[in-house]
Amino acid sequence: MRFIGMKDIGKLVIAVSVFVGVYSMMPSLGVMYDIIFLTFLVANALLIYMVYAVLKYGQDPGVEFDEGYWYSDVDKKYSPDYETGRS
Repeated sequence: MRFIGMKDIGKLVIAVSVFVGVYSMMPSLGVMYDIIFLTFLVANALLIYMVYAVLKYGQDPGVEFDEGYWYSDVDKKYSPDYETGRS
């Protein structure tokens, strides 16, 4: 069963992030403990599903850490003899 497509992963990440952000503000807003506890359970389930969806339906960057690519969003390749700038 597939709930989301590859195009919807960004929307899922934003929605879960907003939900967890609202959850984290609930104690400051004076929300009842029972609602906070229920939201805690839902937030954990959403986080687990988000991680599963990103790993299952996300796009593979196609580069490996062992090949010298430390981040997939930066177009930079580091060699094994890369100098860190320290003297």
